[in-house]
Amino acid sequence: VPLTVLCPSFVFGPPSDGVMSNSYSLSLVGQWIRGESEVQSRLCVDVRDAALAHVRAGTSDAANGKRYILSSEARLSSLDVGKALAEIVENSGIGDASRIRCDTLFDGGAIKIGEREVEASELLEKDLGVVCRPTEETMRDMAKTMLL
Repeated sequence: VPLTVLCPSFVFGPPSDGVMSNSYSLSLVGQWIRGESEVQSRLCVDVRDAALAHVRAGTSDAANGKRYILSSEARLSSLDVGKALAEIVENSGIGDASRIRCDTLFDGGAIKIGEREVEASELLEKDLGVVCRPTEETMRDMAKTMLL
């Protein structure tokens, strides 16, 4: 039996059909929006892109025997993530965008924030036709679902 391996990074994204769940990513973004913890920089993948990659990998002969990393290739800074979340909070009229705080001390460690950490997009698009959406879009969509 041919094996295909999909390795997602941190999975973020809006819940399906707007139904809230107890997922860690929703809880974490909720904490960020409410100012209960600092926004963090993370490598991530949108749940919708991860789901599409799973479907395509299960139906594509090109995927047999391969390993795919499902992720953005570089971390978005916590300030950029915070800005995307604050934009939705301000536009919704719910909450207080000034409460959103960002972890500006973490620089990424050995691989600095904004630098390429993983090679993922080329193979994912070539074999499966999946292009991961930008992290800012994922965060905005999560915040919209949580606030509206």
